[in-house]
Amino acid sequence: MKWRADDLKDKVAAICCGGGIPATDAAMIADVLVTTDMRGIHSHGVVRLARYLDCIRAGGIKPAAEPVVLNESANSIMASAAGGLGIPASVKIVRRLLEKAATQAISIATVNHSDHYGAAGYYAMMAADRGLVGFSASNTCPLVAPTGGRAATIGNNPFAYAAPGVKHRAVLFDVCMSKVAAGKLVIAAEAGQKIPEGLILTKDGRPTTDPGEIWHDAVMLPFAEHKGYGLAVMVEMMTGALGMAGMMAGVHSWNTQPGRDADTGHSFIVVNPEFFGGSDAFRARIDAMIDELKACPPCEGATEVLYPGELEWRREKTALENGIELPAASVSELTRAAKMAGVELGATA
Repeated sequence: MKWRADDLKDKVAAICCGGGIPATDAAMIADVLVTTDMRGIHSHGVVRLARYLDCIRAGGIKPAAEPVVLNESANSIMASAAGGLGIPASVKIVRRLLEKAATQAISIATVNHSDHYGAAGYYAMMAADRGLVGFSASNTCPLVAPTGGRAATIGNNPFAYAAPGVKHRAVLFDVCMSKVAAGKLVIAAEAGQKIPEGLILTKDGRPTTDPGEIWHDAVMLPFAEHKGYGLAVMVEMMTGALGMAGMMAGVHSWNTQPGRDADTGHSFIVVNPEFFGGSDAFRARIDAMIDELKACPPCEGATEVLYPGELEWRREKTALENGIELPAASVSELTRAAKMAGVELGATA
């Protein structure tokens, strides 16, 4: 199923409003989710929308909560999402952080008492599109076993960075610390596909190729063994510990329990290259770095070397021109969200 980008954003925003989310916040959520689908990261696109409404209906997310600044300096913000949605809270705090970054070499913000904030790369690109270097990270509820363990103990803790060029839009790298994102398991399960062994374990610690185990407390494994594990701890340090948010078992992602919140933590760092040799020089050097990467001869079986983010920019351009093609799981969850909100999806592209 294909959608025109603007049409899909309008539908997602309408669904959010139907679910009790204020219009301004609904537009933010629509832009984050649909932009992510346009870049081909369907695990963090509209497939997530119905889950947000589930949590709101259950009383686990406050749909109209406004972020509260707890502490602030010339180049820092410590904020709380106040039990609200992760996306609008993050967009609002990053916007404030970017204002500070105009006159500061390095600026940092943390957010606690939040929930799922979508794709980490979206926030890193908010900085890159302003000519700045952006870093974004979030912790999650325990999903990943530490190296040598067989129980979910730490989150898959996404992390992203982005930096702008001139000829090239930006480098963008966005990964979670598990070998596979939970959303990709959902999409594979919906499509009736098996996954390679070694990506997840059953809740009993046994290897499995069934992505449907994600609905039965599957245990994810860290990418690159101890390296992914160590990076997951780094994200936990910068979000949960530094932001005074929940840590590991104290995080309740996708919270559906009234009277508490998910207490997910986020962290955002912005670097202004004007203070490090000048913005123009930095962007030119990013272009030069990309050009050198692209000049690497491809190995046998490959046609070219891609730089981080290049595939996403190609997909985004194609989506703008030809529409966004959604996988079955995304269509299913979008339809479920629309029914909950009383919104008619209508025609596609």
